[in-house]
Amino acid sequence: MKPIDKKGQGLVELIVSIAIIEVGLFSVWSLFLVNFNAVREAEMRIVGVNLAREGIEAIKNIRDTNWLKVGNNEFSNQEQTKIWTWDENLRAGEYAVNYDSADPTAISDGNDQLYLNDSGLYSNVKSESAKPTEYKRLITLNDICCTDDNPHDFQCDDSTYEILADSCPSGKLKIGINVVSDVSWQLSGRDRNAILEDNLYNWK
Repeated sequence: MKPIDKKGQGLVELIVSIAIIEVGLFSVWSLFLVNFNAVREAEMRIVGVNLAREGIEAIKNIRDTNWLKVGNNEFSNQEQTKIWTWDENLRAGEYAVNYDSADPTAISDGNDQLYLNDSGLYSNVKSESAKPTEYKRLITLNDICCTDDNPHDFQCDDSTYEILADSCPSGKLKIGINVVSDVSWQLSGRDRNAILEDNLYNWK
């Protein structure tokens, strides 16, 4: 009986082994990429949500500071003959705001880019040492107006107020500010954003 020729058997086994190893390595690499992207996504979302929250807190801080100035009977920075108001510098519109802002800055030419300054804090202020980040933050302020028809009592409830993208019309009392803080960024070529909204009223 003639023996079986095994000359090509070792080569076939080697090719099969290499193919199995490649499939295993590819699977491990794919899993690594998925985990890496998931961690990166979570990190950026946490920062984005916190930046959105910071935007609302900055507006709230301006309103609270206005209350103090109203209590001290300070004059408006717009008109030196007019007493400071609770919503000074907080008119309806789109703004950039920083953690240390005394007033928001009206957005022009899409200037909502956030930079990382030397202190490790995010800011809209561009400087030589500040590094641009992946994040942009847009603060939108809308007036909350009382729609009560009786100008003497202004009894406002869930059915007698409205949120307007413009100033309250004449004869309607402005009772608060609707704040929308929108932080956007890109990850892997896809747009991401975190949007937080809050209503701030003219009462403590």
